[in-house]
Amino acid sequence: MNAKIFPRFARRSLPPGAAVFALLAGAGVAVATTFSAGVPVRVPDHPLGGGAVCAALVARQQALGSVNYPASEVEPYVAADPADPNHLVGSAQQDRWNDGGSNGLTNVVSRDGGATWAPAAAQPAFSICAGATPGSPGYFQRSTDPWVSFSADGRVVYSIADSFNADGPAFGGASAILISRSLDGGDHWETPVTARLDTSTQVLNDKESVTADPLLADRAYAVWDQLVSPQSHANPSAYNHAFTYRGPSYFSRTTDRGLTWSTGRIVFDPGQNDQTIGNQIVVPATGPGRGVLIDGFDLITNKGGACLYTHGGQHCRGSSTSTAAVIRSTDGGTTWSGAIGIDTQQVASVTIAGHPVRSSDELPEFAVNPVNGFVYAVWQDSRFSSAGTSKIAFAQSADGGLTWGPTIRVDQSPGDAPAFVPQIHAASDGTIGLTYYDLQNATPAQPGLTDAFIAHCHAATSDCGNPANWAVNGQARLTTTSFDYTTAPDAGGYFLGDYSGLAGTGPTLNACFGMALPVATSGVSDIFANHAG
Repeated sequence: MNAKIFPRFARRSLPPGAAVFALLAGAGVAVATTFSAGVPVRVPDHPLGGGAVCAALVARQQALGSVNYPASEVEPYVAADPADPNHLVGSAQQDRWNDGGSNGLTNVVSRDGGATWAPAAAQPAFSICAGATPGSPGYFQRSTDPWVSFSADGRVVYSIADSFNADGPAFGGASAILISRSLDGGDHWETPVTARLDTSTQVLNDKESVTADPLLADRAYAVWDQLVSPQSHANPSAYNHAFTYRGPSYFSRTTDRGLTWSTGRIVFDPGQNDQTIGNQIVVPATGPGRGVLIDGFDLITNKGGACLYTHGGQHCRGSSTSTAAVIRSTDGGTTWSGAIGIDTQQVASVTIAGHPVRSSDELPEFAVNPVNGFVYAVWQDSRFSSAGTSKIAFAQSADGGLTWGPTIRVDQSPGDAPAFVPQIHAASDGTIGLTYYDLQNATPAQPGLTDAFIAHCHAATSDCGNPANWAVNGQARLTTTSFDYTTAPDAGGYFLGDYSGLAGTGPTLNACFGMALPVATSGVSDIFANHAG
C-alpha cells in the first residue's frame, strides 16, 4: 500500500487532458427541466423494546445514565434493485440512544417504487434487541450506521451494521462489522457474517458501508474506519490529553455473494493522531474508471490539537483539517493507492437557537453516474456564505477519481438558511439528485422548523460542474409540512442521522429521510419516503 497523501492546500498538477476538463467546468449551458416531488409516505417502524431480554438490557443501560428514545428511527439508507426499478430496500436505526447507536436496525421493503413499505418479515439479527442469541455474531447491545446494497443482478441484497457494546471503559467494549444477506429481495435476512471483530475496549470499528460491485454479481465490498484509543481504561475524552488516537480505513470483500467475507484489513493508514471517517466505495460501470474501486472519505489531520469522531458524536480540541479524499484500487481491493485529495473542506456545523444539530458536518457523500462514469462528492461547507452558514459543496471527477474539478455550491437554499445532511445519487438517465434539509421556514418563535428538499442537475445539461445548471432548476420540496428539528433525539446534538437515503428507480429518484415531531407519529422521529423526477 502506498500511504502517500497529496498536499491538501494546493491543487495537484493536472495530467494531460485534465486541463481541458477544468476549462470546461464552467462552460456548460444551463438547461431548465421539470422536476417535481410527490407526497411523503411514512415508512413503518419496528420498535425493539418489547421482549423481556431487550427490556432488561435497556433498563440496565438507562441505569448507567444512557437515554433511550423508544420508537424513534433515524439515519435511513435505501437501495434500488437494478433488475426491477420498483423494488427498494431500506434500513434505519431503531430506538436511538443519546450516546451512540440504537437498539437495532429495521429493514423495510417496497415493491411499488416507494408508494408503500413493509418491515422485513425476518429482520437481520445485528443486536440482542433484534433477536441475536448468545454466541451468535450479532450478540451486542447496540447497532448503528445502516447501509444496504443490491448485487449487480438484483438476486442478493446486503445489509451491514456496526454492532458494539457500550457499558465498559474507553470505547465501551467489543465492536464488530456485521453483514447479513437476503436472497428473497429483503423480506428475510440470514444470520450475519462477521467481517471483523475486536474485543478490546481500546478499539472501535465505526462508520461502515457496503457496496455491491455493479459489474461482478458475486462481489461486494465493505469499508469502515477503526479508532484506537490511548489505553484500555481511558475515557474517549482522553484525546484531550494524549495524541495517541489513530483511525485507519479497513476493507473486506466477498467473492461468493455474501456467504463469506474476508477478515477486515487496513488499506489506508493516515498515521498517528489522524483518522478517516465516512468510508464508502463507488464503482464506475463505464468510462475511464470502469471497474475501479473508489473509496471516498473525510481525511482528518490534526495540528496542535485533536478531533475524535465516533458514533457518539465529535470531540475536538485545538485545530484540525478535514479533506474530502479518495483512494483507488484497480485490482478488486488487493492493492490501493495513496490518498488523492479532492478539496479541503471548510467544515460547517449547524445550530438551532444555540443548540448543536448533529448533522453530517465533516462527512462527504459519494456517487457515480451510470451513464458516463463521472464520480461525485458532496459535503457541508461554509465558504459559500459570508455568515459561514452551511451550504452544500460539490466536486466531480471525469477520470475515475484521479483528478477533480472545481468545488461549487449546488444546494438552492435561499439566503443564509443552512442546508445540511446532503445525499447524492445519479438516476439511470444520468440526472443527478441532491437531497438536504434546510431551515428556510423557521421562525423566531419556532426556530427548529425544517424541511427536506431535492435539487438536481438534469442529464440534458452539458456539464454539472457549472453551478448554473443546478440553479436553473431550483429545488423541489420533499416535505409537505415542516417538522421541528428540536424534538429529534439529542445525541451530541439534535440528531436524525449523519446521512439519509437516495436511490434511483429508473429515471425517478427515491429519497428516505427522518422527520421529528409534530410530523412523526409513532415516536419522536420517523422515517419518510418520497420520490422526485
